[in-house]
Amino acid sequence: MNRVVIVVALILACIFNCHGQANPEIKAAVNECRSQHNIEAGQIKDAINNKKIPETEHGQCFMSCVMKKMGVLKNGKIDLDRVSELINNKFKDQENREKAYEIAKRCANVKSPDGKECSQASEMAKCALKNAIELKMEVPKGSF
Repeated sequence: MNRVVIVVALILACIFNCHGQANPEIKAAVNECRSQHNIEAGQIKDAINNKKIPETEHGQCFMSCVMKKMGVLKNGKIDLDRVSELINNKFKDQENREKAYEIAKRCANVKSPDGKECSQASEMAKCALKNAIELKMEVPKGSF
C-alpha cells in the first residue's frame, strides 16, 4: 500500500474509484475543467503519481474548478456534507473513512494568503497532504 495524498481523493474528488474506472460525474468535471484551464491528461497523471500539488496558476485553478464542479468547494469552504458523501462512496472500510473525514474537517476553513480561490485550493491541498501523512492515510494501490 502507498501513502496517499488524500488531496487527490478530496481535491480532485476521487477521479478513479477503487477499480480504476472513472466515475462519470467526476470524469465530466475533470474534462470540463481541463479544457477551461489548459491542462493535459498527462499532467494530472504525473501529479497523482508524484503526489505533487500544482504550483502554476492553471494547475491551481484546475483544482479549484474540479472542487467546485463536484460540490466540494462552496463559498470558499469545503462542504463537509458533500465530502462525506464522496468519502462514503470511495472508502469501504471505516478506518479510512474516519481518517479522510478528519482530514476534510481539519482543512475545511483553510484560506489562501492572497484571498484567491485558485490558490485557496492549493492551500487546502497542502493542508490535506500534511494531514494525510500525519494520520498515515493509506488506500490500496489501484485506487487512483
